[in-house]
Amino acid sequence: MSISDLEQTTALRILIYLLEKEKASRTDLRREIDASVAAIYNALPKLKKLRLIEEESRGKFPFTVHVFLTRKGQKVAGHLAEIGRILAEKG
Repeated sequence: MSISDLEQTTALRILIYLLEKEKASRTDLRREIDASVAAIYNALPKLKKLRLIEEESRGKFPFTVHVFLTRKGQKVAGHLAEIGRILAEKG
């Protein structure tokens, strides 16, 4: 696995969103991330394979799947947020 696995912008958006929100349902991601449903559902397994996110599902109705950052994911997302701040600086 390498950084090229994160080239998909949807994956980056998911990481940043989860850094801010800590945990989100797949429905939240579809509603809040500016990406197609297909792009979101393609990014999630990649992020999981990289061990940047984990998913947990409730055993009771409604069967909601929540996505959250792993410790490793928090580190990566933190660095991405810092890159965003640097790029937003003037001068």
